[in-house]
Amino acid sequence: MKVGIIPYQAEELVRGNDSGPVRPRFPSVQKTHEIETKDDGVKVFVKPEDIPLNRRNFVYRPCAPNPHFTELGYCCSEYPFRNAGMNVMDRSDGISLIKDGNDLVSVNDSLGWRTSRCDACVKDGEAYWEVEVIRGGLLEPFPEDASLQKRKDVLNAIPHLRIGISKREASLEAPVGFDSYGYGIRDHTLESIHEGIITQTLPLKSLKPGDRIGLLLRLPTFEEQKQQADEYIQRRIAALSSHSSKPTSSNDYWASEDPGPNKKKTKKAFSNVDFQKALLEDIDNNNVIRDHIAIRYKNQLFFEATDYVKTTKPEYHSSDKREREEYYRLAHSHLSVYLNGQPLGRAFEDLKPFLPPFSELQYKEKFFFDYWRHGSASNNDKGVLDSTQKKGLLLRNKYVNNNKLGYYPTISCFNGGTARIITQRSELKFLDEILKAHPRPNDVRVLETLYQEQIAEDIVWDIVDEVEEEINAKLLKV
Repeated sequence: MKVGIIPYQAEELVRGNDSGPVRPRFPSVQKTHEIETKDDGVKVFVKPEDIPLNRRNFVYRPCAPNPHFTELGYCCSEYPFRNAGMNVMDRSDGISLIKDGNDLVSVNDSLGWRTSRCDACVKDGEAYWEVEVIRGGLLEPFPEDASLQKRKDVLNAIPHLRIGISKREASLEAPVGFDSYGYGIRDHTLESIHEGIITQTLPLKSLKPGDRIGLLLRLPTFEEQKQQADEYIQRRIAALSSHSSKPTSSNDYWASEDPGPNKKKTKKAFSNVDFQKALLEDIDNNNVIRDHIAIRYKNQLFFEATDYVKTTKPEYHSSDKREREEYYRLAHSHLSVYLNGQPLGRAFEDLKPFLPPFSELQYKEKFFFDYWRHGSASNNDKGVLDSTQKKGLLLRNKYVNNNKLGYYPTISCFNGGTARIITQRSELKFLDEILKAHPRPNDVRVLETLYQEQIAEDIVWDIVDEVEEEINAKLLKV
């Protein structure tokens, strides 16, 4: 075993065939509560223990040792659930999952809003899935003479759900649609919520247990999204160049050491504007950079990586508001909603983009800026520290695509709210009806298909990363 690879046991090795025990093993769980339904009887909900959750701008996933990977040592892995469902680590700590499954999520009656995201990520094209209401909505509408206070009291005392989509940056401790990184639909009015703003774009209806909400998400192709991001990058670079070319004392390339008559001009060090331009120029959305490391947490193996962080609206250095907002939406993108197979319309249109630079990773900007500006000393052939320093080298970029960018199906639960996500084609009750009315039925994919594609992509990128590390190791020996 190579130095630097954390040690592992033989029984933890990744599976090479269908024989042998399942890897990785399920985490231990603790029972949280039960709910009773008319059709399926009592459902037991549990909360996985001894696993890290995605929070504080870090993201985790299971990994397994691979003896064929001599440099990295580990590869991606998944818990052996039957189908794609709600991610056991991409959830709030208050969210519980159905025992021995990952398709039902719920919260205790005493808890407020908690959120969970799906395993599958929609990055481009069209995807369809359904969410079944188990507990939530309204069993019967309010009487016309019910006061506003009475309605509020009733709504605050019953289970609720919000169903929608969210990006990586969205908070899991608040309902989907609470911030600018998610889009949610309320269960008792079907109102649309984004950035905390409520709008009634769908017909006024109330969900009830047993209802199925169908969601059809459409995004532009990857090529169209990349072209939009590239255009925005060039405009930001041009704006930064125009900004830095102004003759001010803060960005003048030549600075004076002595203001007197014998002043001597010296070359000024790189500025922060130059650093921001270098970050933008280094963006390559065709490349996937998964900067994760293998860790052992409570005797289990995981990959740990930095997650995407919330940012203010990207500064555009332009006074033209119309031109500025043109790049903050994905053209022809929308989220259509169906209730028990009946189309209700589009809850949201012109969704926000997510490819870099519209998304950025957690980043120690001061540290990486200092490295880029001053460089680092290197060892020469004799092992002696060389005084020459390489400047202008990016040690790491915050604008990278780690193959997790996109929109995730999201469910938020309140006060005992419970819902089931359906991802498999054979279990989607109203898919055939919707495809008959769709102009391009062959373009619509289901979440199970997307999840299998994600697994295949992870395998490919595992191999690519290992080959790159092996080549780098050989070059260092030359």
